[in-house]
Amino acid sequence: MSRPTWSLAFATLLLGAALIGTIPTDTHTVVAVPTPARSPEPAPAPSPAATVSTVPPLTERITEAVAAAADRGADVSLAVLDRATGSYLESGGNQPIESASLSKLFIAAQLYHLDAIGQRPLSEHDHQLMRPMLESSDDDAANVLWRDLGGSNIVPDVALRYGLTATTAPGSGAWWNTETTAADLVTFYVGLLDDRDGIGPDRSAEFLGYLRSATPLGTDGYDQRFGIPDGLPFEHVLGVKQGWMCCVAYRWIHLSTGVIREDNRYVLAVASREHVHYSDGRQGYPDTATTDATGDASALHARNTVTDVVKTLFPSGAIDNWAAQH
Repeated sequence: MSRPTWSLAFATLLLGAALIGTIPTDTHTVVAVPTPARSPEPAPAPSPAATVSTVPPLTERITEAVAAAADRGADVSLAVLDRATGSYLESGGNQPIESASLSKLFIAAQLYHLDAIGQRPLSEHDHQLMRPMLESSDDDAANVLWRDLGGSNIVPDVALRYGLTATTAPGSGAWWNTETTAADLVTFYVGLLDDRDGIGPDRSAEFLGYLRSATPLGTDGYDQRFGIPDGLPFEHVLGVKQGWMCCVAYRWIHLSTGVIREDNRYVLAVASREHVHYSDGRQGYPDTATTDATGDASALHARNTVTDVVKTLFPSGAIDNWAAQH
């Protein structure tokens, strides 16, 4: 995705390590799940042969990932949900960020909604636009559909139906300036998977199918494997939507979001706002409205930041059952 925009101040809220899990509600109230009580008796020391490496609790990994990103010049917010257990964790999940190409999810949701209620049946031309818009993040396709569906009015309509309490329409009228949060993006995916909007299983499956067919490169040639795809190499079923643009107050915007596993058990959203970084000290920034950033060094640095966040969260390359950890 390549568009300029404006920014809000962005702060990261680190999740306390005392929370083993939380459950998101429609208003994103965080409900703490108490840590299970431990036995007061000290456990016997294991023998050397029985000693195995352990992975820190996910709360600690989240703290580590956000801190490491900050060291690279990035403010990162994230939210992750295990749909099977209801365990939900976030760091700065309600911090606003420009949506970039994540708005394309909202455009598609509106298309399926209007088709489901019979107000605007999907045409073959719609499908020809929606496929590259979702799979390859095609901006031209998004521009056409955005105009056809009423522009900024799409966002409050979708937000109301999906319970997105912090997602707002772009004041500029440009879809890439829509503001959202990591928590709202998780809520959106849950709404899609649970058919909160009543579009039916066939439309939901088609929508998810486009996300599962995401291409390695965007239509503009930008590498869209950062974050979830590159960070979880041993998760072989992914449905992802990525977003990127530069610059917002001289910062890169990158988002990596999606559903993971064949049963769509896990939902993850990572959003990053990173200072433009050139190791050789070069000045300037890659305005993606006018320049090709596919080979830009600062873009690579920013993509790697998001990938490193996912790798720190799940160092095995697959999502672990963090709710079972003590």
